[in-house]
Amino acid sequence: NEVADMSVLLFPVVAFGLAVVVGRIGTVMFQEQDKQS
Repeated sequence: NEVADMSVLLFPVVAFGLAVVVGRIGTVMFQEQDKQS
C-alpha cells in the first residue's frame, strides 16, 4: 500500500516536471528557429 501511495503522489510531480522540461525545450527550439529565419 505504501508503494502504491508513493506512486500516486509521484505521478503528478513527474508529469508536471516533464511538462516543464518539454515546454522549455520547445521554447528554446522555437527561439533558435526564429533566429535562423
